[in-house]
Amino acid sequence: MDADMIAAWAVENGYLQIGLGNYRRSDNEGVMTIEIKRMSYLLIDERQGSRPRLVSRLFKDMILPNAG
Repeated sequence: MDADMIAAWAVENGYLQIGLGNYRRSDNEGVMTIEIKRMSYLLIDERQGSRPRLVSRLFKDMILPNAG
């Protein structure tokens, strides 16, 4: 797993690039942001009515599901 694979997955799943290594998707549920770092990524889940949830993983520990 690497940054290019995560970026491609993000675009395939409706995330828009908002900066270098940053992708964001919003819908009726809230906003999801992915920040891609050198060896890891940070997922910020901001759902309406809830506190933001942060998830950080190293690339080597991540398995991406199929697009969709």
